[in-house]
Amino acid sequence: MNSPVLRATIAGALLTLGATGAAVAQDFTIKIGHIASTDDEDHKGALVFKDFVEAQTNGRVAVEIYPGGQLCSNFRQCMEAVQLGTIEITGTTVGGAANIFPEIQVTDIPYMFPNDRVAEKVMRSKFMEELRAEVLKKTGSLRLMGLNNTGGWRDFFTIEKPIRTPADLAGVKVRTIESPLQVEMVKLLGGSPTPIPWQELYTSFATGVVVGTKNGITDIVNMKFHDFLRYVTLDHHAYMFLFWWMNNDFLKSMPADLQKVVLDGFHHMTSVANNDPKFTQLSAYEAFKKRGGKVYVPTPEEKAMFVSKVNQPLKKWFTDKYGDHWLTLLEDSIKQAEAEIAAEDAAILK
Repeated sequence: MNSPVLRATIAGALLTLGATGAAVAQDFTIKIGHIASTDDEDHKGALVFKDFVEAQTNGRVAVEIYPGGQLCSNFRQCMEAVQLGTIEITGTTVGGAANIFPEIQVTDIPYMFPNDRVAEKVMRSKFMEELRAEVLKKTGSLRLMGLNNTGGWRDFFTIEKPIRTPADLAGVKVRTIESPLQVEMVKLLGGSPTPIPWQELYTSFATGVVVGTKNGITDIVNMKFHDFLRYVTLDHHAYMFLFWWMNNDFLKSMPADLQKVVLDGFHHMTSVANNDPKFTQLSAYEAFKKRGGKVYVPTPEEKAMFVSKVNQPLKKWFTDKYGDHWLTLLEDSIKQAEAEIAAEDAAILK
């Protein structure tokens, strides 16, 4: 057993096995590029995806995460990078995606979703199935892999004064995402809409380029925007979907067993990210208040003023541009979700 020849043979065999293991470990590398901070629920979801996929594939798939705009500085660039295959996965809100598939803006028509339960069912509805198919058909490379909530609900945050009625928005410079529908909404309310990339927003508040925004509380606090913002109006005008996109050619290049792990990984990712804001918003509101922030909940009469100003007008704006198919499909999916929830509640209470 101490023969030099035998030892050399064993060493050679171990080197061969090591080389094979290294090759297996490098079968596939998935790069996730996103613009969120490392405190964000989307980044937390990406970390869960990485841990699950690498563990379940015994290292055959490596996952690299690049947060904070390291590989792409805004949603549009991130989606284009996935289209080109320079990164494999990204997550975007409607902003950015609207440049590629403008019909997705229908999910941002204000006051469509009554609560989280309905919105979460719509994530797995016929509407989203058709959206997935149509975006893939149009782009040839972008596959919708899953959705989660990002940052809670969109509300109005301002620096100079609280927003209690639409009249309070007159002339206010409000940051919007890169979505024509969002721009139109602020116009209808009398504000001055200004699309600004996420990574440039802190400086825009500091310099007065904008004095308001439409975001969720966890996003505001994670990005330190409450250094400037002092008022929030909880009108919950839009549910913030985060759409996770993957390069379809890359996904299909993987063997079936690894595709299955990736699909399961997205399930874990979106489950974690979807529920995280419900908890983290508790401390986020406390941080906002501690910094001097004031929280205002509109009365039913005040909220009705906002709804009447934008809901039906934006439905008409959307259907005039894109037809009524997507709006009808979304409204039907919302009704179906409400019916399912009513049946679930009835079953518990009977």
